[in-house]
Amino acid sequence: MESTQNIEKQNVLKSYILLIVATLIWGGSWPLGRWLVSKELGGETIPPLMIAIVRYFIVIWTFFLLLRWREGTINFSIVTKHWRPLFLMGLTSVTIYQIGFLYGESYTAASDASLIVATNPIWVFILSGLFLGEGFGWKKAVGVLLAFLGVLFVVGFSPNENVPDRFLGDLFILFAALGYSAYTIIYRNYMNGLAPSDKPSSLFVITWVSFFGFLITTPISLVINPEYLNPLQYLQIPERIWLGVIYLSFLSTVGAYWFYLEAVKRLNASRAAIFINLVPVWGVSFSVLFIGELLDPVVHISAFLLISSGIFLANRS
Repeated sequence: MESTQNIEKQNVLKSYILLIVATLIWGGSWPLGRWLVSKELGGETIPPLMIAIVRYFIVIWTFFLLLRWREGTINFSIVTKHWRPLFLMGLTSVTIYQIGFLYGESYTAASDASLIVATNPIWVFILSGLFLGEGFGWKKAVGVLLAFLGVLFVVGFSPNENVPDRFLGDLFILFAALGYSAYTIIYRNYMNGLAPSDKPSSLFVITWVSFFGFLITTPISLVINPEYLNPLQYLQIPERIWLGVIYLSFLSTVGAYWFYLEAVKRLNASRAAIFINLVPVWGVSFSVLFIGELLDPVVHISAFLLISSGIFLANRS
């Protein structure tokens, strides 16, 4: 009995460590994204969506290899039956999110962006109420209001004014949060609509969602940046961009996601989800430490508390 309890405690401890590492990696992606797209911060760069294309080209091959290794197949037969929801999830979680994330980081501060995107659960509540008819009681309403007050704090009072266009950048980041919220709802409805025996693994879903997202985003990016139709153009990508893309591909997209799933196996999803609140904390901290952004304790802490409180209250309903 005692050994069983020790094993359980060790599993919980491992889960907490994995979750903290995952949130550290995700938090670091915000100042890194700003550094990659900003000539002023990092130097020579490439168009924002080309960063997404190179990133997801690496990601999809990595996920396909993992899927083949873990499950012995890439389950193409399931894809042919369920390509529509997978396509929509790729559009929302990759194409829309990457447009909002990378263009947003081009215009606004990384620390502000990491706080604003934390409103993602609030958008889920709103979209679920509008399109799925889910109840919207007073707790959700107050929670949404608190979260948006937190966003207004960031937009209106952030000390990081030395950016190209903070208002436009913040709008792009909200667009990213909206896209990922739509993905969350599509994913939930897709999985809930399947019998337990028919439900694919999370690794299967993220693999094919990444594939469809890459498939949708690539032509958009090449229309905007036709010079990259020439393969030789990729040889001119600066070394720092490759280093950043490797971080975003292997650590942020594949590694942190894997850590999160492993932690969820040992805990439950609701306990694991609490740790997601650490992402904006790390995002703000790393932005101050590594790219010299300004920290206003009153503004940033107030915004974080308002957003977190709003999400907590809405979830309580």
